[in-house]
Amino acid sequence: MGKTVSRLFDQFQPSHYDLALELYPETMTFKGSMVLTGKKTGRPSQRITLHQKGLKITEAHIRRSDKKNPKAYETARVNNQDSLDEVRIHTDEMLYPGEYTLLVHFESKITDGMTGIYPCNFKHDGTDKQLFMTQFESHHAREAFPCIDEPEAKATFSLVLNTPNEGVALSNMPALSENVRDGRRVTEFAITPRMSTYLLAFVVGELHSKSTKTKRGTDVAVWGTVAQPANSFDFSLNIAKQSIEFFEDYFGVDYPLPKADHVACPDFSSGAMENWGLITYRERALLVYPGDTAQSVQEYIATVVAHETSHQWFGNLVTMKWWDDLWLNESFADIMEYEAPDRMHPEWHVWDTFVTNEGLSALRRDATPGVQSVRVEVKHPDEISTLFDPSIVYAKGGRLLNMMKQYIGEPAFRKGLSAYFEQHKYGNTTGDDLWAALSEASGKDVGAFMNPWLRQSGFPVITVSQTDSELTLSQQHFLDNPAKIDVDRLWPVPLFDGTTELPALLDSRTITTDVKDNDIVLINRGAHGHYIVNYTQPAQQAELREQISSKQLSNGERLMALNDASMLARAGLRAYGTVLELLQAYAQEDSEPVWDMISLIIAEARRFVNLDDGLEDKIKAFIRSLVAAELARLGWEPKSDESLADGKLRATIISLAAYADEPSVIEQAKKLFAAYQQDASAVNAELRSLVFGVPVKLGDAKAIDYLLDLHRSTSNSDLQADICGALTATRNPKTADMLLQRITDASLVKPQDADRWLIYLLRSRYCGDVAWEWMVENWGWIVETYSNDKSYDMLPRYAAMACNTAAQGTRYREFFEPKMTEVPLKRNIEIGLEEITSRAAWLQRDLSSVQQFFN
Repeated sequence: MGKTVSRLFDQFQPSHYDLALELYPETMTFKGSMVLTGKKTGRPSQRITLHQKGLKITEAHIRRSDKKNPKAYETARVNNQDSLDEVRIHTDEMLYPGEYTLLVHFESKITDGMTGIYPCNFKHDGTDKQLFMTQFESHHAREAFPCIDEPEAKATFSLVLNTPNEGVALSNMPALSENVRDGRRVTEFAITPRMSTYLLAFVVGELHSKSTKTKRGTDVAVWGTVAQPANSFDFSLNIAKQSIEFFEDYFGVDYPLPKADHVACPDFSSGAMENWGLITYRERALLVYPGDTAQSVQEYIATVVAHETSHQWFGNLVTMKWWDDLWLNESFADIMEYEAPDRMHPEWHVWDTFVTNEGLSALRRDATPGVQSVRVEVKHPDEISTLFDPSIVYAKGGRLLNMMKQYIGEPAFRKGLSAYFEQHKYGNTTGDDLWAALSEASGKDVGAFMNPWLRQSGFPVITVSQTDSELTLSQQHFLDNPAKIDVDRLWPVPLFDGTTELPALLDSRTITTDVKDNDIVLINRGAHGHYIVNYTQPAQQAELREQISSKQLSNGERLMALNDASMLARAGLRAYGTVLELLQAYAQEDSEPVWDMISLIIAEARRFVNLDDGLEDKIKAFIRSLVAAELARLGWEPKSDESLADGKLRATIISLAAYADEPSVIEQAKKLFAAYQQDASAVNAELRSLVFGVPVKLGDAKAIDYLLDLHRSTSNSDLQADICGALTATRNPKTADMLLQRITDASLVKPQDADRWLIYLLRSRYCGDVAWEWMVENWGWIVETYSNDKSYDMLPRYAAMACNTAAQGTRYREFFEPKMTEVPLKRNIEIGLEEITSRAAWLQRDLSSVQQFFN
């Protein structure tokens, strides 16, 4: 894809940065000086090349610094190569391989792009205030100082910050000293361990914190702006402390830094960032307001904290050599974000959530023609942002690692990880290094098992055909568009059948074996395998339905049985009406994650309304009958003895009933909304968004004004997200247009949140056209705001997800195809086109089947 850039690490290998930065908020500028020590390699030349982006290099010097031939600094010439994000530092003398020291002075602007060094805006007691923070992943350290901005270029860092005197300054390591000079604060930090440039970080401003210590004495703190209440730090502080203790035990390797700060930031593009010792988060991903944060949000926050804490080992202590092994960081953190909370809170049943969140996201994305594999070759930095596909590098990668863990066993898994960290700490690796450690621990060839899954996109469908005495299993590449399957593609498929009758792996096209006692064999027990299953015989299908209805299958297995049926229908291997019929087997269903899957099936059925308006009332009637039993069981008020899962399920059931215009639900939601305006505690946080959404859907102008005022006045980012979800549920295009006009105003909607408002409205059947027109008209603002951000490539994906008809597909193609020259957008535009084509074919093919079911 495009041009291949040179790796600057091949010509200069840093060992230490002495970095001093001065921040001037009044002019939104900064300046700095850097002393960089490192080794020149390769051929003699008259220059050393570093990365920089947007920096003005005001002075540069260079000297030979090895002991055999010390020299004074020599003034160097500077040649910026802006198209390559490089600065070439030239000398008059030939530079031979050896140790050199560079002294560089530079300056630049603080920008609003949420990369490099940027401001975070917030209000406190009616006053506008700012934090200043960094975001250097993936290749944005070069926006703050000249460096070799590649993960393999590990070095130690000494940082001195000269900042306004208000507030505090935090970085990766503890402060060695703090002094006030000329009314400004000068903070010197301890030297870091050897690490990559993208992990260096700092946050400066009016922050406060709560802190604790781990069993080994590591200082752990949660920080937020002075606008946030201190009690919103308590939940995450406990999770953060326990996560370090858990991973020290699980990996058998101590946390290597003296402290771990977790900072809630008002403006932040990603969910969180694992900077070593200074983890940064969106406020919504870290802060829990006692009595005002839903259980589902608390569980989400716990997984985010565990995810970022696991990165302190996977990614920070041991780092991938290059971005094509990004999965070494993110796939492992994806699985570890469930391991730790499961140990802390087994009552949450987070592995059911793993199946729901990671399994469904991964399988559905991975069935699209053209989707990337987990491991992708990266030739140019502009491609890096396209790697952070949450459904592939995170969800699919995490699923594959969990599948491998089940295959080799957890004791071998943990033993191999411990050996891997000990052997490679403070260094860089590839996937083969990890497979070697796990193979040694397990006695199995882990590389041979994992590489086909990581290096090939997609997954197989396993067709199972059973007669009285014989069982045949076969695998074939699965795609939503069967015309594009790769007929030669194979995987080593762990069957997880729970018996000893079948081999552990299906690594050929087909196997046939005898079966005993006429028992029906079901595979993928535990829902651990990254594949779907097609049972072809009526007796098999009847057995599956019986085990679903009697709940002999686990929550994850029942969920995946319904998902498999849906995906088979979308690919034309069965009619979608049969999927809706399968819901009869779930008549007694009371599991929250399984109901999440049922909700997804209903959402899919609702897509057919775009082709036949007459289906909507029938679908609503069907939903009312489907949820009636659970609505009666759960009601609106939590019961003293109910499970945490039932608290989350209540929101799912009532949301479905509200969509279906269940009269009792609509009336109760209106009453609760009125009560909330007098006393916020009148509405359970789990139900808040749906309660807010009912009057909005009904067109209550006073309710809309109230929610807009509340959104402006609150500093609770979780509440703001609920208001966003409610307001974008409007069915009035004029209201939608008003909401869209607000999102370019950073004083009303933070840039980190603007995309959510647009995406929700794009998905609306009532307001999607208005949102599309706004997106087209404001694309210049979108590019200006997000083009330097790793979320930029996601908008074509979300826009594609909102397209159901041929006309919408044509509109998508006409707008996005000309933008395929942009490297960050190209991959998701191509996949979006494939997704729209497959969906349109499915909806046309199965419309009559769905009409027949509802008739």
